[in-house]
Parts: sequence; structure tokens; C-alpha cells
Amino acid sequence: MDEVAARAVSLPEDVAGLLGKLRERLDEIVGDEPLVVLKAAGELEAIVASTGPLAAAYVTGDEIPMPRVAEALGMTEKAARSRLAYYEFLPR
Repeated sequence: MDEVAARAVSLPEDVAGLLGKLRERLDEIVGDEPLVVLKAAGELEAIVASTGPLAAAYVTGDEIPMPRVAEALGMTEKAARSRLAYYEFLPR
């Protein structure tokens, strides 16, 4: 699976940096402020609920071949199909 993941698209540096900082900060405070972390998790879920389905719709609408989708996401075709289906049916 490492070879598959190695071919995945890279996140833009700013996005990767923000996600890394957010993960690090939430890990730091979860023991002392679990309610704050739950609040942040809810905000992240809201972002996923609005952006995930939109991105999946673009992928589907552009008819990107599943092997390319899987490679870009760093996963198997089965997992990529599952990811797209998840976002397609995610309640907004």
C-alpha cells in the first residue's frame, strides 16, 4: 500500500501546514479541553459535509477514470469508489 500512497496527489503546502497545525493543537488540548476538541470536530465535519460532496460531484461530472481517482487519493479503486459514494450520500 505504500507504493499506492506514494503516487497520491500532494496537498498544497498551505493546506498541509494548516491541517498539521490543527491536528497538533487538538492533540495538545484534548486531555484538558475535550469539549473544545469536540466543538472543533463538529466544525471539521461541517467543512467535510460541504466540500466533500462538491469535490465528489466534480470528479464524477468530469468523468475522471476510477484508476486515476484511486491513484490520486492514494488508495485502491474499491476504496476510492467507496469514498466517492460516501460523499455522494453524505447529509448536508
